[in-house]
Amino acid sequence: MFALLVDARLAAKLSDLPLVGDRISPDHDLGITGVKAVIASEALTADQVKALNEQISRLDGAHPTFPEETRGRALVALDYEWGGEKRTPLMFRLSGAKPTEGHEQEATAPKLLNAAPTAGPWAAPAASDAPAAPAGPAAPAAPSAPAAAWVTLDRSFGPLLLRRLGASYQDEKIWVLCDAAVHAGPLELGVDGLGLGIPLDGKDFTPSGRLDGLSLSFRKPPLEISGAFVNKPVTPDSPYDRLIEGSALIKTPSASFGAIGAYEHLKSGTHSLFLYAELGAAFGGPPAFRVTAVKAGFGYNSALRVPAIDQVAGFPLLRGLAEAGGDGTPPEPLDVLKELTEGTDDAPAWVTPDEGRIWLALGLNADVFEIVHCKALAFAEFGPDDLVVGLLGSAKAQFPDPEKKMGEPYASVELDISAVYRRSADMLAVDARLAPDSFLLDRSVHLTGGAALRLWFGNSDHPGDFVFTLGGYHPHYAAPAHYPKAEPVGVNWTSGSELTVKGTSYFALTPSAAMAGGRLDLRYDGAWAKARVDVGFDALVQWAPFHYEVDVWAEVTAQVWLLFGWSGEASLGARLSVWGPPFGGTAHVKVLGISIPIDFGEPRTGPAPIGWDQFRTLLPQRPLTLAPVDGLHPDHAAQAPQAGPSGDGSGVWTATADGFAFTVGTAFPASALKVNGVARTGDSPAKVHIRPMAKAGLDVTLSVTVEEETPDGGWRQLPADRFQDWTVTAQRAPQPTALWGAGKADDALKTDPFVQGLVSGARIDVPAPRLPEAAASSRSGRLDHAPLPGGILPLNPGADPSGVRGEPEESAGTGALRVGTPEQTALRRAALDALSAAGYALDAAPELDRYAREAAFSSAPLRLAHS
Repeated sequence: MFALLVDARLAAKLSDLPLVGDRISPDHDLGITGVKAVIASEALTADQVKALNEQISRLDGAHPTFPEETRGRALVALDYEWGGEKRTPLMFRLSGAKPTEGHEQEATAPKLLNAAPTAGPWAAPAASDAPAAPAGPAAPAAPSAPAAAWVTLDRSFGPLLLRRLGASYQDEKIWVLCDAAVHAGPLELGVDGLGLGIPLDGKDFTPSGRLDGLSLSFRKPPLEISGAFVNKPVTPDSPYDRLIEGSALIKTPSASFGAIGAYEHLKSGTHSLFLYAELGAAFGGPPAFRVTAVKAGFGYNSALRVPAIDQVAGFPLLRGLAEAGGDGTPPEPLDVLKELTEGTDDAPAWVTPDEGRIWLALGLNADVFEIVHCKALAFAEFGPDDLVVGLLGSAKAQFPDPEKKMGEPYASVELDISAVYRRSADMLAVDARLAPDSFLLDRSVHLTGGAALRLWFGNSDHPGDFVFTLGGYHPHYAAPAHYPKAEPVGVNWTSGSELTVKGTSYFALTPSAAMAGGRLDLRYDGAWAKARVDVGFDALVQWAPFHYEVDVWAEVTAQVWLLFGWSGEASLGARLSVWGPPFGGTAHVKVLGISIPIDFGEPRTGPAPIGWDQFRTLLPQRPLTLAPVDGLHPDHAAQAPQAGPSGDGSGVWTATADGFAFTVGTAFPASALKVNGVARTGDSPAKVHIRPMAKAGLDVTLSVTVEEETPDGGWRQLPADRFQDWTVTAQRAPQPTALWGAGKADDALKTDPFVQGLVSGARIDVPAPRLPEAAASSRSGRLDHAPLPGGILPLNPGADPSGVRGEPEESAGTGALRVGTPEQTALRRAALDALSAAGYALDAAPELDRYAREAAFSSAPLRLAHS
């Protein structure tokens, strides 16, 4: 066991500081005079520790005692004097003693500038002008000590204001800390957690500096400037090894500028940075649209979390730095920064480090006719595996506008909008929502409602699907799980506890149906009577085949209080339901709880199956398409149409020799694909159903034949050996259930809106020519050469050009070489005859018809001319 007490004397004073030291009088000078430490072994018993404390108390009374309940730990006392007089030492733990009850909240590091000082039973009391108490018996040892001890000073020395003095132990160093500020007229520069660290590792006793934050303030009307930079402490389990945050605010009567930002260095070595700035001013413009603020943001190695529709209004980048809170004052920039980087109790952080991602944001605030106050923010996030582009907006109107101080508003409408496209999901999502605090005439008359639009593109989980809903769906429509939910559009009014009025409405459009409806529910719940009025309608229209259903109803019910209790419920109402085709319906009349049905027209049997001629009209005029997708010659891609005049893909395609690809599409889905008679879809093809025709389990084959031209001008199927290297890919796109689903035509709304697995086309890739793997070899003896006799060059570089030269053809642009004219053919025939007469007969024809027809050049040909 052991017990150790160390006492080191120091001499450091404020009067030793440059620039301000000569302004500090001896009566206000602050000096550090020594550091004392005491360490006790865990093997010591409580009685032994108590005996040691009695011995220590007989010294000068300023030495710290051993903590009886935290043996094996250490305490440090920092001696200091004020105005030449000793003060109670600052005491703190040297290592992790367990805090006692009531001290768990004491921080291990100084708080930010202007924060309330931390004080505990082991922290020294506030400085006073009274001299230190004479040496005497030590007070009983407290059970624990804080990790940092502070004393409040609040003393000025010329331009220097010393707020607090503190001491702590962290990272194997004793830290002497202070919070101070320098004043120079309207300018104030403050430091938070400025400290000097003395290492205790026994290796290097060189002191090191520390600065937790800087603040800048300038106030001289009409200009106000403030800013802060915070070097936030990081914990061992934090992903950062450095985190710096900052803010700046400039205000004048006519404009304001605010900026916040953060720099994060992760332990993995990644640097992350983001900045956000906002400029508010009267930018001007026509009364219909006046811009009041612009804002911009940027993030590097940073990810931006996209808010849901119910979070748009509170999104910090859209809300901005000048938005007044509930108390009518704007938030502090550092509070906004904290919400962005750390989140809140209810939501995670909005901005987080993410290597490889960059985001940009640009927005504005505007007033429309000085009534509607709008905010908009466009953003884009670029990453290695995704692209997100979006637009967020909020519009609010109050009548009368509170800013005009014309009394309490009698109407308030706030609409939030979000439109986001995400490439990884290949989906566009647009949402709109009325804010919960929207009202009309009175704050008890709440307005509600939401709208949503979804478009799923080719690479999404539901390609080709879409939905638009305003307020919801038909009660009989089972919306797929991936469809958005929207709050019904309506009004909700509660007058006290007796009368309530609630009205709702909806509209929706999907690939299989359109629907709309509304309802008004009025209730009275009094002490002597109860009544309810319920009026509404629902309408549903289904495509392919066409079918509709409409329900309209109205009902009144009432109860009264009698001597013996509530009477039975009396009701009066009517309900009308119609459907078609064929047209039919039923009416129900309800009197005193008795419902009387009245049928008319055709019974509800669902739509009858249609024939092929009628179903053919639901398909495109030309259900088969043929289109090149890759490998068109660049000079002829624009001139050679993808589809000929008939629209069926006929025509001539000029392809390159580096490979070619084309697609075959069909509007009538197939269960199997064959190309040149070879199956390309496996052994278990899907079955095709035609719901409007009540046909099911059909085997439909999409057959594609590739042919080549024969020398005699005919066509034949491409031989298998020529076709074996071609790549054939079956394409499958979701098909609407209303046309191609199994079951009856009237139950299309109860199933998935799309059928999966059917063949919708094929892609055929023609490979590029392959080079031989190795060139043929030959013995060197088979090759011979004849050396040229010595002489001079036959051409004189300095001579004037003479003889035959090339001149451009007069017509500009791409043109075919004129080699098939009778004159050219006659000249070639004469040349071949002359060669034959000289003994050089060539097996060649003078006609070049096919060459003249198919050859193409990127520039005009040259014409030979003689000088």
